[in-house]
Amino acid sequence: MKNKLIYRSALLILCSLMLFSCSKKTSAAEEDVIPEKIITTHKWYCFTATDFEKIKTPEDAPKVIKKPYTESIRVSGIGQTAAIDEYGNKNTIPKAYALINHLGVMELNGEETVLHADKLIFKDFTADGIVFMNSNPVFSLYKDAFFNETLGSTLSSHSENQDISVLVQYDTKANAFFPIINTDSLKLTPTAQVTDYFWDGNFWYYCIKDSKENKTEFSYIKWNPTTALLSILPNDSSIDKETNVDKKTKISLVPSSESEFRKMQEIKKFSSAPDRIKKLLSCLPQDFPFTITVKTAGGPSPRKYENNTEDQIAAEGIVQLSDSWVGAVFKDGTMYFSGALTGKRILNNSKPIALRLPKLPEGYIYTDFGISGDMLYVSWEESSFFETGRAGLLSVDLAQVIYNE
Repeated sequence: MKNKLIYRSALLILCSLMLFSCSKKTSAAEEDVIPEKIITTHKWYCFTATDFEKIKTPEDAPKVIKKPYTESIRVSGIGQTAAIDEYGNKNTIPKAYALINHLGVMELNGEETVLHADKLIFKDFTADGIVFMNSNPVFSLYKDAFFNETLGSTLSSHSENQDISVLVQYDTKANAFFPIINTDSLKLTPTAQVTDYFWDGNFWYYCIKDSKENKTEFSYIKWNPTTALLSILPNDSSIDKETNVDKKTKISLVPSSESEFRKMQEIKKFSSAPDRIKKLLSCLPQDFPFTITVKTAGGPSPRKYENNTEDQIAAEGIVQLSDSWVGAVFKDGTMYFSGALTGKRILNNSKPIALRLPKLPEGYIYTDFGISGDMLYVSWEESSFFETGRAGLLSVDLAQVIYNE
């Protein structure tokens, strides 16, 4: 615990120095000065066992028993829809969706926030890995072998031919959840489940954990659909031995390896990051240590990049790469933004601006964010090592903050 507190203190100092160095470059030319804005007008929301509610501050949220993050109600990921989807359809105002673990999917549509809950699907499963297919959120479901008390009963019922959903979509038109792939589709044994996955836009790479009575084994597969993914329904399989394609579910299963799976998830050097992101964070000192998770609007699984992290405490942040803007939020509330909100003018000649989100109480962090229309939504949670307590969202009218509207 002591080391954790030291880490947090160091992280706060590092991020404060980062914000200062970006916004106070008086030795450089005037055009290199990064405008800084401190956000003071905002709204707080917290999650309850069944819904979300407005609160004054995170400390005013009802107290909850801290649980492992896989078992707590929290935002496990936020994703953006693209301005133009994979079929060429234009989204007038791209939306953001927050995946709420053990609760549902939260639609963030401008100032409107709607929680689409499903007790049956989310109750006993950890939801993670939100991506998008044709503007529909798609995510993974699994049970943590260390912390989930219902895992044994699930495996027992699975052995009685009850198929468990592995990949689920939220259909935005039908306002309903539909399974795409289940354990039977992937030919998993009764004691196996998918614990991690990566989608590169073509293949889905799966890490499979088989928790047997005396040992635990890992295996890896990859698959791709032979038809539109969202038209796939999990059914009893019928494998064509020559093509290895399931004639009913229409997916092609191929053995993979740990090295191939890890390569998909490897953290790359920041120097290889997209140019828009390097420009956004160009004000940081070259030796500043940080790790960022980069998400692309409407895209596949996120990529990770690191800068000068060897033997150093690194600041951690989330980057959202959208069609008209790019933004980054670090755990302490330091934010950078460049580009333009939907339908508005480009800010600061496409150069970044710095924003300071409201300071969180000690023991709380910001975890992810999304922008829909003029509204910024940032997830926060009470964090202690691997456990999470209270959690919720912060909303900010960015048009008011950065356009003075």
